[in-house]
Amino acid sequence: MTRTSTRGALVLGLVTALLCWGVAPASAHVILDQAVPQGDGSVEVTFTFDHSCDASPTVELAVAVPEGAEILGGTGPTGWTATTEESRVVFAGPGIGDGAAPRFAVIARLTGSVGQALLFPTRQSCANGDGYDWVDTSESAERPAPRLVATTAVLAEVVASTAPGSSGRGPALPDDGASARQLAVALGVLALVVYVAARGALRRARPGSR
Repeated sequence: MTRTSTRGALVLGLVTALLCWGVAPASAHVILDQAVPQGDGSVEVTFTFDHSCDASPTVELAVAVPEGAEILGGTGPTGWTATTEESRVVFAGPGIGDGAAPRFAVIARLTGSVGQALLFPTRQSCANGDGYDWVDTSESAERPAPRLVATTAVLAEVVASTAPGSSGRGPALPDDGASARQLAVALGVLALVVYVAARGALRRARPGSR
């Protein structure tokens, strides 16, 4: 094999490895598959997964909605029930094994700010008693919560964005006090310049002045 062919094979192998490394972990998560506005202020949010707990099938999926959301209902795969609780929808039914990619839909009215990441912490339970808690707030974590980036199309109510730890009154505005002080200083400097210029002009206008 020539040096060029060897180099090409190595590059191809590296690209393949990177693709597999990038896709495999993501496909193992419970993910938010799509969000479809219903035209009445509500949105249908669909979740899916393609793995269970090793050889034990998934028998329950509990999806919590973001704070302030109003749950209107839910639908699961054939043979599954959807029980609506105060802040989550619990789906239960016949075991679903690896590779099935089922669909679980939550219909809700969402509240938030445009661009905000709305999290849906989810508990996946399996027939052998094991399970996964998909609740991490970071996307790079081992078990991230399914998330939706809010847009006006999916929000029933848009609220002002708030920074973590803020008072919830919306984004900070410019400091009017600081602006007023800066204006006062500028006016003071201008007045001083005018005064000095006027005094110089009077001095030059006097007889015998140099």
